[in-house]
Amino acid sequence: MSTKILRPIGWIVLTAWLMTVVTACTAAEEVDSISIAQTDLARETSVSATISSSMATPTGQSRLSSTATVKVRPTTTPTERSTETADQPDSGMSDGNQELIGFIGCTGTGSVMFSVSPMRPEDVSHLLPYGTLAGAHVTPIDHMYFQPADSSLGRDAYEVRAIQDGVISSLEPRDINVDTGQSRQREWRMVIAHTCTFTSYFDLLTSLDPEIEAEWSKTEGGRNGRWQGIPVKAGQVVGRIGAQTLDFGVYDYETTLSGYIVPAHYEHESWKIHTVDPFPYFPEEIRTSLLDLMFRQVEPRAGKIDYDVAGTLSGNWFQQGTNGYAGSTMGKYWDGHLAIVPDALDPTKWRFSIGNFSGEFGDARQFGIPDDSPDPLAVSSETGLIKYELVDSYYVALNDESRNGTGPDGIRAGDDIALINGSQSHGVALLQLNADGTLTCEVFPGMSLSDVDGFTPAAKIYER
Repeated sequence: MSTKILRPIGWIVLTAWLMTVVTACTAAEEVDSISIAQTDLARETSVSATISSSMATPTGQSRLSSTATVKVRPTTTPTERSTETADQPDSGMSDGNQELIGFIGCTGTGSVMFSVSPMRPEDVSHLLPYGTLAGAHVTPIDHMYFQPADSSLGRDAYEVRAIQDGVISSLEPRDINVDTGQSRQREWRMVIAHTCTFTSYFDLLTSLDPEIEAEWSKTEGGRNGRWQGIPVKAGQVVGRIGAQTLDFGVYDYETTLSGYIVPAHYEHESWKIHTVDPFPYFPEEIRTSLLDLMFRQVEPRAGKIDYDVAGTLSGNWFQQGTNGYAGSTMGKYWDGHLAIVPDALDPTKWRFSIGNFSGEFGDARQFGIPDDSPDPLAVSSETGLIKYELVDSYYVALNDESRNGTGPDGIRAGDDIALINGSQSHGVALLQLNADGTLTCEVFPGMSLSDVDGFTPAAKIYER
């Protein structure tokens, strides 16, 4: 298997752009294969605040800003295999090659079965699926969110545990809020290589286990010496979380999602196209307890992130000349992103998500589309100009319509959840699919459908 396929989170091309980001985020003088991951750290933002406050429901409750689904395909039915490092088959890669592909200390290939939940189910209020849209996450998100049971308990209230034996191959701190650029209390991003092709991921950890942090501090993850990773055992407490959501994802580098028309556009976050549904890898008891906490009630329960359908509006788009997913500017890489995708919790509804709505750099927004009309899957290059009114949206529990939004008195796991488009209009999106596969798009904040009849010089061209 080529190292291109095995390219994980830490392996990103050493460009001047990355050097600038790493310097800004870490004040480090040297960029190596581990410190590059700081760039990815800077991309993550705590969606707990975004999800809880970006959209107000009619009753003033907090709610999700938007979402999308993830048909993250588990490659095949997972099979049991030894998770003891000594018993795993040799990967055929030298230490040097392991470092080059980024999973330092890994052994073997293939998937593993998990034996422990990332958090104790009783410590979790609910799970949000892959595919959520929120703020700077303009395209469907490649990880899910564990919401702690009681956010009022503050930081470090709950344990986070390794779900199976492995090696912490990447461990990076973050001290800024990416959306705002403001400093914040330190959070941690962690990648555990269970084999050289199968990893799990945590982010937004509010603290590390003291022994793990002490080990990391010896070299600061490779910036001050040779980084060899940190072995962990299934069930070992690796950190803590509180007062915000925990990011969690699983990636299989022997699997590639089929719903991205141009996978190369995601090379800067190369794990994204290898996202897999984690639930089949948990024992039935754990899987059931986690699914009982999942907001998304439709299959696949984990969600879906890859929605590209050639010849239609559906999926992700990138403004031409902005370097695909990576973006053209270090600070707000999402500025050139656009997504027209189904909602994560209610995939019968479509969402319009854009990285620059108002013209202010990086002003990311998510909207509903009234009546989902015209159907993005029915639009082709022969359709001509189409207009979408962009409106606010909120969730409601159809089994108890007195509960809406995602606040304490809002929707709950197990509810029949529907996305409701509100009456407040925020503007218009004018779009036209072109015969060459590109998309012309222009947004008109604050305008009504009758105000918009054609593109202006401000229109932008997007590609897959």
